[in-house]
Amino acid sequence: MPTTGTIREWHHDEGWGVIASPALAGSVHVTSFVVRVRAVQNLDELSLPGLRPGTVVDFDHAIAVPPENGCRHVALSVWPSDVAQPDRTRSGVFRKALWHSVGDAGPDGLTVIEETALTGARTPPPTSLMPNTAGTVRFWNDEEGWGVLDSDATPGGAWTFYSEIAGTGFRNLSAGQTVEFQYEQPGQDGYDYRASNIRVR
Repeated sequence: MPTTGTIREWHHDEGWGVIASPALAGSVHVTSFVVRVRAVQNLDELSLPGLRPGTVVDFDHAIAVPPENGCRHVALSVWPSDVAQPDRTRSGVFRKALWHSVGDAGPDGLTVIEETALTGARTPPPTSLMPNTAGTVRFWNDEEGWGVLDSDATPGGAWTFYSEIAGTGFRNLSAGQTVEFQYEQPGQDGYDYRASNIRVR
């Protein structure tokens, strides 16, 4: 069940922000990659999508291990409270959607953008994101930004991309690192699983 909070701050140039919620002890770190349905963006400077401070949002979250920018939690999905909840059958790494602008830029230079799901596109069946599991990095390709994680819950390995690692900018892992991650099926590139929401332990 989603939690409600308010965007306390947002760094459009870096693509992350902080949510404050009376339902949680500690704040929630959120990145552009998990914003759904409606956002704002500076189209003149091509900033990353984000949310205005003061926006009331609903969000799904997990405990941040280790804390992210001082936040005890991390958002897995976030959307403004005044719009319909995202379709959870179209969530996850295989979600196909486009963002488009709605109206003109406001006084702060930010334009409202909305997410439109691509219909008719061939997509794998809906998946369910499984709980966190601990594992290790088997392999990591720095140049292409992808790798394979191993855990008891993901026999054969879980493929992943750098954008699934908690943090901002280009992130990478190293073979042998201990990580915590969520996983889902189907996998990718010959692996049965795909990893997301990865945190180095």
